[in-house]
Amino acid sequence: MIAVVVVLVLGFCACVCGGSTLLGDIAPDSATEDPYDRGYYEDPEPSWSPPQPFQPSAPATRPADGPGRYAVTYEVTGTGPVDLQFYDGDGYFIQREKVRLPWRMELRTDDPDRVLVSAARADDNEGGFRCATTVTGRPRVTDAVGPDGWRVQCHARPIR
Repeated sequence: MIAVVVVLVLGFCACVCGGSTLLGDIAPDSATEDPYDRGYYEDPEPSWSPPQPFQPSAPATRPADGPGRYAVTYEVTGTGPVDLQFYDGDGYFIQREKVRLPWRMELRTDDPDRVLVSAARADDNEGGFRCATTVTGRPRVTDAVGPDGWRVQCHARPIR
């Protein structure tokens, strides 16, 4: 009786192992086969592309004269030229290169905290320069640099 059970168990194991090997050759396991052989990962032609972020072709070069409640005055004095950066009346960041000094601009804004003028030494400037901002109802803010410095910044309020 034991011999019959052993023969049946061995026969069952042989069928299971041999059958799974045979089935593996006919229909391979999808988890172990190479997915690139089936063509599922071919790059299809895109039918839609995401919108590109808006980037202006060049930085703004002239200030806006907004209908703001606060009068703002920017000044940069000294020897020039300098590269200027400042916020206009609408809050846009303006950049100008190689500006001769003295330079002054008056504008109006609704956001008195978005006031900034920055001047950086241009390549052929060998002297010192200074900046100043004045905003309605606030103290004047100034910054200066000598011949060895390279940049000044004046905000809406003194930096503490």
